[in-house]
Amino acid sequence: MDLETKSGFWTWKKLICLLVLSIVLSLAYAWRAHVAKIDAKLAALRAAGFPTSGSELNDYYRVPAGVADSTELWVEAIDAVEAADLYYQGKSLPFIGDPEAELPPPGEAWDDLEAWRALLTELESELQSIRGAAETGGQVRFPVDFMAGISYRISSTVHSRNVAKLLWLDAHVSAHVGNVSRSLRDLVAIFALSDALRGEPTLSSQFTRRALYLIGCDGLRQLLPHCNWSDADLESLQRTVSAAGFRAELRQAYIGERAVLLTALNQLPIGPLRPANKQELLELFDIIFEALSYEWPGAMLRLDAAEKRKAEFLESRFERYTLFPAYFYQPAGENSFLGAAGAEARRKCAIAVIAAQRYRLKHGRLPRSLAEIEPELLGTDAENPVELIDPFDGQPLRFRNEAARILIYSISYDLQDDGGRIEPDETSRAADVGFSLDK
Repeated sequence: MDLETKSGFWTWKKLICLLVLSIVLSLAYAWRAHVAKIDAKLAALRAAGFPTSGSELNDYYRVPAGVADSTELWVEAIDAVEAADLYYQGKSLPFIGDPEAELPPPGEAWDDLEAWRALLTELESELQSIRGAAETGGQVRFPVDFMAGISYRISSTVHSRNVAKLLWLDAHVSAHVGNVSRSLRDLVAIFALSDALRGEPTLSSQFTRRALYLIGCDGLRQLLPHCNWSDADLESLQRTVSAAGFRAELRQAYIGERAVLLTALNQLPIGPLRPANKQELLELFDIIFEALSYEWPGAMLRLDAAEKRKAEFLESRFERYTLFPAYFYQPAGENSFLGAAGAEARRKCAIAVIAAQRYRLKHGRLPRSLAEIEPELLGTDAENPVELIDPFDGQPLRFRNEAARILIYSISYDLQDDGGRIEPDETSRAADVGFSLDK
């Protein structure tokens, strides 16, 4: 072939086609390398025992070996309360019919007391079913199928709130009629139900777990000053209150949430964009898990990295479209961290206020400071000491010794000490989180 023929062979069209083919092959190679990197990351997670899909999460979500499985008992109790239709029966009464209504404390007149007692008498079999499940202890694995991705249903988890509200109501009625042992049993049952959900594997189900716990804390706040529980009673209640570990449980929820969101991405028709979105989602979760390796103040500080990444995403026009699915499904960061930290703050304050009441039984007066409370009254032991540290700033819980009462509180979400304003008033909501005891 002579030079002229060779020159004719390499026409501009052929050169352009060759260039385009080279680019396509380079992109295909880069895409395949990207897919291989994602596959390796997912394989490493599976090798470490973590789920990466809905089917794997179904297997991962189970009652641990050596822990009693109380699922059947709790499902039976929850279904019984749903069948009783508590809200229909109590629609004309405060609390159920009017959730904003304030119940009078024990010792004060309560116009609807007899109506509530009549309703609770009708629901005694449901209450017995609940108490039986609570006394079993253990943990649940509710019938949930995570292969549906973000469309999974957690009806048993959600309906468990009605069980806690029924127990809360029974605790108040019992305290009003002087049956403080039944009130105590109801409060312990609320915390037992919450604790049964400690293995819930997603953010939404862990949100319900914390909501149940806070119902128990609300009952404790309102009833502790009015119920003459013995030291043994208080120790039992304190032990139940102490059982939660909200930071570890939040980590558990993010493990499951990652599998749910990866499943959701697999169900979207985004084709070649799927690997990039998986990569971004996995990196966002890495930031969250790294943050959760620190104590609460450090964890919340390091969560800012995820928020900064989101801000950068919103500023990039290209990534705003190509990585939209990853950021649409991104795990809730700040709200989840704050919610879990708030529950932890209430847990620490609840342990301390029960200890203060135990101190009064032992010494005939309330303590003048947290440091004055003996360690054994906090339910501590050498291996698991209770540290009364505010999760929001890492400082000791605040203690105010006022003329008529003591206050034990956390500075809460605004990170400001508002002087122990733990009750809402007509103009604003409570700024701090905690408990009080009258002298």
